[in-house]
This record gives sequence, structure tokens and C-alpha cells, in this order.
Amino acid sequence: MNRKSIRLIVPLMIVIAAAFWFFQQQKGRSKPEKAEFQVRVPVSISLVDKASIRDSFAVVGVSEAFRDVEVYSEVAGLVRKVTAEVGQKKNAGAVLLKVDDELQASAWRKARAAHEQAKLDLRRYGNLHREGAVALSSFEGAKLRFEDAEAEMIAARRRYQDTGIKSPIAGTVTSRLVDVGEMVQPGMKVANVVDVSKVRIKVAVPEKLVVRLAEGEEVRVTTDVYPGRTFQGAVSTISGKAARDHTYEVEVVMDNPAETPFRAGMFTRIAFVDRTLREALILPRQALVGSIREPKVFLVRNGKATLRTIVVGQELQNTLEVLEGLAPGDSVVTSGQNELGEGTPVSVMKSANPAGR
Repeated sequence: MNRKSIRLIVPLMIVIAAAFWFFQQQKGRSKPEKAEFQVRVPVSISLVDKASIRDSFAVVGVSEAFRDVEVYSEVAGLVRKVTAEVGQKKNAGAVLLKVDDELQASAWRKARAAHEQAKLDLRRYGNLHREGAVALSSFEGAKLRFEDAEAEMIAARRRYQDTGIKSPIAGTVTSRLVDVGEMVQPGMKVANVVDVSKVRIKVAVPEKLVVRLAEGEEVRVTTDVYPGRTFQGAVSTISGKAARDHTYEVEVVMDNPAETPFRAGMFTRIAFVDRTLREALILPRQALVGSIREPKVFLVRNGKATLRTIVVGQELQNTLEVLEGLAPGDSVVTSGQNELGEGTPVSVMKSANPAGR
């Protein structure tokens, strides 16, 4: 290769090298912009805002009969008649079982006769004492005999009446343990009667919530047995002593509706709702990252995601009350959180307001 050819090739190679270098520089400059465009994560956000809310919370309980009474025999004897079947409704004082009463009836007649005789003797001795015909001690003896006869008559009458084993309350017979021809003894359980005209519901309320309650306060009662229905009850008692798990037993009483009757053992939900409204900062529940015990949210600041730890209060269906960590107007991510990390660039696709304003 001669010198003339070299002079021509060298400038050409310089031009090609310069063009290649320029092309690489332009390509390097365009890559960051393309990469930045690709890493932006599309998200939906919601603006944190204030809303009027009522303090409320709900707990699960089990319904119980207003009164649940075991019926016992107070006499010994053979059951002669049964007047109660399981499922029957009985008034207070209605006879459930009849025990043989022949001996008790005879004893009562004898006691009544002795009482009448003692009353006559007392009257006669009283007249004689006023006339001075008998001593005071004789009159006092007649008075004591009368009182003894009266006590014996009352006891005999009670034993005779107890041969009819009665329901102590108005309610429904849920069990009968003896039948005609069986022998009963004093203290023997013979039946069970429950009063479900009202329902008791016992629930365990945490110590931080029980301070909001007062006896007589109205509550809302719901059950899965009657979906969509809400019933009214009232707090009847609040325990003064906590259980080992720092909960207090609260008893709610409600009238048992005839058209939708509650039965003992049904699961229920008790909602305690304050009558007064208050302003609170609220947050959509779907914005929450992690558990309710360690709540966190992603904020959008200057086009980037920032993870923020917050403190939440009560749960309000699809929203949460925010106690600490956020301010009105903050933009929180409600969808796309799984793709985010601290400082991740984001692209806002949709914005909403949790309060609906």
C-alpha cells in the first residue's frame, strides 16, 4: 500500500470512528429516559379527609333464655298424672305433674279439724278467764295449743299442695324427666321450663371499650338466622370484675319478637353505637399495607411512593379511623401497593375521596 492510499484511508477511518462515537453518545442519553418511563408503577390513590362518624363497635354473643328454671319435686310419692309435654307453653303456677295425694289430703283434713278445735278451746278459755273462772296459765296454754295447731295446718296444707308439681314461671317446657307410675323424692329434678319472652345475650367487651357503656344503653342486635333484620336491645348489667383476658361480661336484654323468634343458643352480633357524631380523619381500608395491628400505607410525594407507619382507631365498614401518621389531603395508594417499595416512581391512574365528597 502506497503513501497516497494511506493518506486517504486514515481520514476515512477517523470519520467513521467519530460517527460511531456520536451515535453511542446519543443512544446512551436516550436510555435513562426510556428506563425511567418503564419503571413507573401505575397506582390509584385516595385523598385522606375528615368525616362525621359515630363511635361504635360490635361483638359476638350467644342468646340465652331470659329465665331457665329446673323444676324439682318437694314431696315423695307416685306420679299419678302428667299434664305437661315438651314444647308446651305453661303459665306460672300451672301443674306439670300430679303426685298421689291421698295421705297428704287426709293429713290436711286432720290438721284443719285440730285447728278448729284449738280455736274453739281458745275462745272458751278466753271467756272463762275474763269471768275469773280459770287461771291465766290455762288461757295461755290454750293459746299456745291454738298456735301449734295453726302451724301444723299450714304445713299439712303445703304438703298437700306440693303434690301438684307446678311451673314456677311462665314459659315453655323443654324437658320432662318422669312419667306416670314413676316414684319421685324430695329434691328430685322432674322438668325444665324456659322463659323466652325476652332474650339474654352475654358478650365479652374489652376493657378499653367497656368504659363507653352504661346500663340502659340501647344496642343493635343482628343474627345470621334472620339476615337483613335489625333488633333493639338494651344493656342490663355490666360486670365489675374483668376476666383473665381483660374483658368484662356485659349482658344485653331484648324482647323476643313473635314473628322472628330467637332461640337459646343462637349466635348474635351486638353493635354498640354512640348517639353523638364527631369529626375524624378516615382512610380507605384497601390502602392498608400489612395487618391492622401494624398498619402502614404508601403515600405519593413528588411522583414517588413513601411508606408511612400510622395508628388507626375504630373500623368503620370499608374505612378506618386514623389517629396518627396522616394529615388531611395526603394522597395514599389504594391499589398497586404490591409493586411498590420506598421511593418507587409511580404514575397516578385514579384519584378518589374516602368520604365521598
